[in-house]
Amino acid sequence: MKYLIINADDFGYSKIFNEKILNLIENNMISSTTVMVNHINQNQQRQVQKLIKLAKSHNISIGLHLEFSNKSFELETKKQFDKFISVFRFKPSHLDIHRYGDFKESFLFIPGFCKRNDLPCRNHNRDTSGVLTTKNEVFVGTGKSLEELQQWICNLNDGESYEVMFHPGSYDPESKSALNKDRKLDFININKINPFLLKNEIKLISYFDLAAIQ
Repeated sequence: MKYLIINADDFGYSKIFNEKILNLIENNMISSTTVMVNHINQNQQRQVQKLIKLAKSHNISIGLHLEFSNKSFELETKKQFDKFISVFRFKPSHLDIHRYGDFKESFLFIPGFCKRNDLPCRNHNRDTSGVLTTKNEVFVGTGKSLEELQQWICNLNDGESYEVMFHPGSYDPESKSALNKDRKLDFININKINPFLLKNEIKLISYFDLAAIQ
């Protein structure tokens, strides 16, 4: 058996994106999502409450999608971690980094924060000794064709854990996201790869399942 987390990044970025993520959770197409807490507002309260309710009825992890605009990594991580708890009334299941490629230096701090708060984090192929994460580096599903995704899935190894991240949604004319036009394809591809998982003996897991299989 192979173990796979399908994570939807960017919950909170847009109400339109949120609706698609919630739909995927309801239909058991993803097992995890990460929240951009700085974008959560009063207009999203119904969606936040729905996500909390789904967390109780589905095997999903709800993590914190950290955003940085400068190198104040410690300050911003603590602020967003506290805000997550104030919004959801529980701590995030794990941490990952928005636009990780631009903020790789954050990993000089992030593993220590995760250890102190008993949090898993996304595997970015950096030193995370003592922090729970997937065995293999996260795979970026956004921008990949269905054939590329299927080929990656076929090469997964028995007994190992993986994560693939997407940015599902549909086009939001009010969003400034650089991935705005890619989100519809992500939503479609997530739906298409799920039957393929069964054929390849891949079990969909959340971050909460990692400890039991490592």
